Amino acid sequence: MTNPRDKTNALATLRRRFFTLRFSTDHAAVFSFVGDLLDLHSAAALEYHYNLLLDSDTSDVVYDTLCRSFSMRGAAGEDYLHARFMSVDEPSLKATLLHVLGSFRTGNARRRKETAAHARAALASPHEELRCRGLWVIGWLGTSADIPRVGYLLTGDSAAINRQWAATTLMHIVYNHPSGAPAALNLLSEALAKETNKQALSGIVVAAQEITGKKLGLSATSHKTPSNDKLNAAMKRTRRMFGGAAQ
Repeated sequence: MTNPRDKTNALATLRRRFFTLRFSTDHAAVFSFVGDLLDLHSAAALEYHYNLLLDSDTSDVVYDTLCRSFSMRGAAGEDYLHARFMSVDEPSLKATLLHVLGSFRTGNARRRKETAAHARAALASPHEELRCRGLWVIGWLGTSADIPRVGYLLTGDSAAINRQWAATTLMHIVYNHPSGAPAALNLLSEALAKETNKQALSGIVVAAQEITGKKLGLSATSHKTPSNDKLNAAMKRTRRMFGGAAQ
C-alpha cells in the first residue's frame, strides 16, 4: 500500500519542479512533468492541476500541455471541471475552462451534452473570447441542429476572427453530421456575398472547399492569410460553384 505521505511528498516535489519549468520550451521535460502530475489522483493533485490552468504566466508549451492533459483525468476531472466552470464568472477564464471541457470528447467522457449546452450558451455571450471557444466546442460536439445559430455568428459576429471560426465550425459539424451539408453551404454562400474581411473570407472559402471536396485554391492547413490575388481567385471559383449549385 502506498504511504499517503509519499503522495504528499510527490506533489510537493512537483510544485518545486514547476518553478524551474514554468517557461520551458523543452517538450520532453514538460511531458515528463505532466506525466508525473497525472500519476497523482488525489483531490489535492486534481486541485493543483486545476490551479495551474489559472496561471497563464508560462510558456505556450507548458500551458497548452497542461490544458490538453486535463482531459486525461477521466470522470473525476470532468466532474471537477464542470463544477468549477459553473462557479466562474470571469469571461476569459470561463472561455479557457470551456475549451478544456470540450477536450473531454472520447468514449470515456460522460458529460458531453452538458458541455455542448454550455458552448451553445457561450455563442450568445457579449465576450468575444467566450464566443470563440463556444464555436470551437460546438465544432467538436455540436449537431446539425446547431447550424443556424453558428450561421448567425458567421455573418453577425462583430469580430472577424469569430466569423472565420464560425465557418470552420460549420465545416466540423458537417464532418460529423454530413446531412447538414446543404444548410451549411447555403449559409456559407450567403456569408461570401456579404463578407469583406480577408481573414473571414478565407475561412468561408476553405469551409466550402472542404465540405464540397472541390479544389477552390486555398490550403485548409495554412495559418497565413492568403495574398489578395490568391484569395480573389479562390473567391471567384467559390462564387462560380455556388452559382452553379443554385441553377
